[in-house]
Amino acid sequence: MRMKPTILALCIVMLLAFKVNAQPGKEFVPEGNAKSADGYFKYQNFKDALAEYLVLHSKDSLNIEYMHRIGLCYLYTNIDKTKAIPYLEWVVTQEKFDQNAWYDLGRAYQYAYRFDDARNAFKKFSTLGVKDNNPIPAQRQVEICDQAEKLMKTPIDVTISNLGPAVNSPFPDYNPFVPKDESYVIYSSKRDGNMGGFIDYDGYLTADIYYSQHANSEWKKTKPLSSTINTYLVEEVAGLTPDGEFLFLYFDNEYGIADIFISEGKGKTFKRPEGLGANINQKSFEGGATMSQNKKVLIFSSNREGSLGGLDLWMSQELPTGEWGVPVNLGPTINTKFDEDYPYMAPDGETMYFASTGHENMGGYDIFKCTYDKANITFSKPENIGYPINTPDDNISISYTASGRHAYISAVLPGGLGQQDIYRVTFNSIKPKKCFISGIIMTQDSTPLYEKYKMMQTQLAESLVQLDSIKLMLGTNDTSSIEMSAPGLQAQIALLEKQTQSLPQVVIRVKDQKTGKLQGLYRPNKNSGKYIIIVEPGNYEFTYDCAGYTTLVKQYVFHDDESSISNENEHVILIPETK
Repeated sequence: MRMKPTILALCIVMLLAFKVNAQPGKEFVPEGNAKSADGYFKYQNFKDALAEYLVLHSKDSLNIEYMHRIGLCYLYTNIDKTKAIPYLEWVVTQEKFDQNAWYDLGRAYQYAYRFDDARNAFKKFSTLGVKDNNPIPAQRQVEICDQAEKLMKTPIDVTISNLGPAVNSPFPDYNPFVPKDESYVIYSSKRDGNMGGFIDYDGYLTADIYYSQHANSEWKKTKPLSSTINTYLVEEVAGLTPDGEFLFLYFDNEYGIADIFISEGKGKTFKRPEGLGANINQKSFEGGATMSQNKKVLIFSSNREGSLGGLDLWMSQELPTGEWGVPVNLGPTINTKFDEDYPYMAPDGETMYFASTGHENMGGYDIFKCTYDKANITFSKPENIGYPINTPDDNISISYTASGRHAYISAVLPGGLGQQDIYRVTFNSIKPKKCFISGIIMTQDSTPLYEKYKMMQTQLAESLVQLDSIKLMLGTNDTSSIEMSAPGLQAQIALLEKQTQSLPQVVIRVKDQKTGKLQGLYRPNKNSGKYIIIVEPGNYEFTYDCAGYTTLVKQYVFHDDESSISNENEHVILIPETK
């Protein structure tokens, strides 16, 4: 279950006798204190508990409880969970130990994609007669192993890319959302430098919300939102409407305890948040939220009375007064006896995504999608969006761009900067938007090249005559004739002189820098001298050739961004060859 201790629990933790590292800027140094280790573990500070237990283990390597606790700490932290395996494998070989270690070992095997071993561990646990108090029972975990193998046989074709140090940090960065134009990413972070510098229950700084702009195909250095949003306690992103108009916030601070607030977007900032009202925020836990495209339907997660399991998705409609009405449960099509969270309505207004530990799941939270019927306000049966976006770990939120080619997630993956990082997912089955470049071929004096070679028309004679027939002969090199006859025909005759110099031939060669292959040959319009070249995103070399002029070579990089890419007025100046 994603729910966590509220700020009230945090205050209790900070008052306990064991040492809590709550001093801003002070680095935690484990001392191998058993009381501190047990205290951290009890209140879910697995990061510091792990550090303490590792020191204790170095002094007492045969202590079964230390070994088991180390394994559990690895399972519950956002690092490589497979590190739990050797500790738990050792525990289950001992004569006396907590039999739940078999279940824990099964989870560790799942994270390592060792599903046969995981099934055997869960089945072993089920035969021991131990009461199964786990949020996901062992029998269900066996089913999850089967489902994981099934999903991995048909992986979706995606490329997952880390957003890099401009956005990510060595600390947990999670729950990213982007507007449909991909102009910025907004997300939660527990990094150093957060407002107040207070330590949360899990040993990290209390979460703040960060914002990074996307400009010129690069992510700008991330910045925290102002004190209008961030406080010295807990603020997390709960959702964002695809148009960027409304930001949903999870507050666990002086304004609300495990409640949802909403903030209206205002340019590059957000207004002061407001609560969603008594029908939405109750004594229960409220988490992720989203809106229908017309902003009249609110969908959010809560574990309030009437839920089918733990967290369920609920729906509320806007009343004529502007307040949110009494919410209704989305029912068993969407909700299960497990947990559902982080609903997200996609830019198309018809697809809703959400996270669930139920349904056809491959471990932890998986992301599912369903179709939203606007007319009847109903939802279709959910389907798993697939591996490798979904993994045996928790996959909680997703946010899409307008085209659906890109999405944003948080994950713990090899090569990351630390804990959870923000990643961009590219769906390779959806073709990227075409990029185009256009301009006019010019000479040094900024005159279009072809202007110098256009037909020069000089009127030699003009008369207005009335006659019955016309026969006109033009030139000796360029001879043509026009014959017309009609009684009383009135005609205007102009004799023209034509410049005989031929037009120069400009050829534009486009080469893919990555493959070295020629992508195409292009020629400008003979009348205007204008050229238009359309390519897919990539790195290209453009070569401009014209007899009598120096060859010009230019490099262009076109990025796979959401907005249509265009380089207009990219005029090219050719320089005459020197003799």
